[in-house]
Amino acid sequence: MRSKALAVMTAALALLVAAATPGVAAPPEPHRFVTRPDLNPPVVRIDTPANGTEPGYIFLAPHGTAAQSGPMIIDDTGQPVWSEPVGDGAGLFTMDLKAQAYRGEPVLTWWQGAPHPGYGEGEYVIRDRSYRQIGKVDAGGGLRADLHEMVITPRDTALIIAYHTVQRDRPVVEGVVQEIDIATGEVLFDWRSLDHVAPEESTVPLPEDPAAPYDYIHLNSITEDSAGNLLISARHTDALYLLDRATGDVRWRLGGTRSDFAVDPDAAFARQHDARWLPDGTMSLFDNAASEPGPVSRAIVLDVDQQARTARLARAFPHPGGDTSVSQGDHQVLLGGNSFVGWGSQPQFTEFDQSGAVALHGSFGDGMPSYRAFRLAWTGAPTEPPVAALREADGVATVYASWNGATEVRAWRILAGPAPDQLRPITDVPRAGFETAAALPAPEAFAAVEALDASGQVLARSEPAPAG
Repeated sequence: MRSKALAVMTAALALLVAAATPGVAAPPEPHRFVTRPDLNPPVVRIDTPANGTEPGYIFLAPHGTAAQSGPMIIDDTGQPVWSEPVGDGAGLFTMDLKAQAYRGEPVLTWWQGAPHPGYGEGEYVIRDRSYRQIGKVDAGGGLRADLHEMVITPRDTALIIAYHTVQRDRPVVEGVVQEIDIATGEVLFDWRSLDHVAPEESTVPLPEDPAAPYDYIHLNSITEDSAGNLLISARHTDALYLLDRATGDVRWRLGGTRSDFAVDPDAAFARQHDARWLPDGTMSLFDNAASEPGPVSRAIVLDVDQQARTARLARAFPHPGGDTSVSQGDHQVLLGGNSFVGWGSQPQFTEFDQSGAVALHGSFGDGMPSYRAFRLAWTGAPTEPPVAALREADGVATVYASWNGATEVRAWRILAGPAPDQLRPITDVPRAGFETAAALPAPEAFAAVEALDASGQVLARSEPAPAG
């Protein structure tokens, strides 16, 4: 029964993904690297080249079976900086890759686990700058962490979401918000939606099968305000809720059927994701528009007056192709004012400048979306060495070099010779994408590479590679 259920969930996920990406015609093409045949992340096509983008790398976690499923970091040309295969893209996959801070140091975090229709059961992992796992975050009380959100707070705690099915007159899936002490796993805060938000607020219909669980609220983001109160987004009520940290009570609702705010018509949203307070008091949001008002998904910024209880549209960034993201998605307002948008079920991302012009647009193939996409600062220093490969074809010897996850490499020094202990420098070549190729002036029996930083200093050296 378990294997049959998993097969059904996997098939349902595949159908959802296929139906959710009408704007992209071709399936993703996997990368093929000479030095790292074990890495086959999807090729990212840059449809609008970078012009006026802000600093940082692009963080994705494509999931599907057409190419490698797993977290990946790319540059503005679409070239991988780091990738790691995780799971099979169907029964086990990753979501929500981002850079955060833990114990005062930058870390990578992502969710990995198994899918259910609409949510997941798994855990969040924490990696350091060398890509070594230094922690993980599990939900408490016998629950599993959901795929939608994990925010590390300045207190080195994690705000996460989980789902819990409660049997009433029919099974109802309640949303759970927890704060977890990362070091100890202690649950510091536990909020249950059924105690505060009634199923009657839902804007999704009851399943026809009375035995099918009713996912009435579907939480997908959490953020704190300066007082520690929590702003949460609930897709299936088309509403945002401000929770009192001390009591768990709902202080106000924005949107949905019981809104406490007067929302201007052009500020209305539906099936939304990723509600965040911004430093100036406005709020960013990804408006899927997957029901009314639809149909074009957009990233928006709202002027929210909590005293007057009004919400007005400050800025909007519609999908450049006029498409609808029926699920997933995020809107990140960058430090310089640009907006970086992951289009969720549409396997695309866009950076907009403040005027709304497209500064960058990329896509990575039909049927393999990334739940979110971010532009974030990251410095990676892997402990494993670079990799070299030496290939000969038609009398031409070519050395290939790569170093998965190393962000400080600016050039490669090519060494070659008749034996592993008789290598001599041949030439220095600029780094050219994830894998750099350099032709030798004459065939050699062995080659190695040294990674050079911006000042020409050697960062690390590969093992010698024989001709092959």
